[in-house]
Amino acid sequence: MVRSMLVALLLCSASHAGAASLYSDLYGSRCKTLDAGHGGTRTRRCDGVAGYRLLVHEAEATTSVDVVSPRGEVWPLDYWDVVTPGLARVGRKAEWRMQRRGAQLVPTALLVRLDTASAPGSGPRMASGAILTAARIAPDGACVVYSGSATPATASAAANRALEKRRNCLGVLRAD
Repeated sequence: MVRSMLVALLLCSASHAGAASLYSDLYGSRCKTLDAGHGGTRTRRCDGVAGYRLLVHEAEATTSVDVVSPRGEVWPLDYWDVVTPGLARVGRKAEWRMQRRGAQLVPTALLVRLDTASAPGSGPRMASGAILTAARIAPDGACVVYSGSATPATASAAANRALEKRRNCLGVLRAD
């Protein structure tokens, strides 16, 4: 009941502003483990918004996310190739940037925080900290357009600029 009221409130505010942010969990009861392999590899499917879902892949202390469209199309974001090959783990939540298209709110961007670490002797060295990623979502695919420091004072503004300027994909636009 409370969740329905919150969504209704966000939808009403979005109709005035033209855009809104909704959040979904990347861990917990809204996620289901699909595959747990050897050596700590695991894939879980997490509910998103507006019929979208996320597949969170974890392998050898690295992570990536795929966007799954309401039609079942899977668009890999390839964080381990595009953002960081080092040790990384997704944050607790994903932020979906929404825009009104006709009578519907649809996601146009996905922001995910990656917590990074350095492990001596294994893989590329990088400082411990956090990276904010922003992926553009289009009707025919998704790709990462921004990755940078997740420092609260600047991260959101930098991601917004990348999304507003329609920056080119850092990886390949995935439309399978």
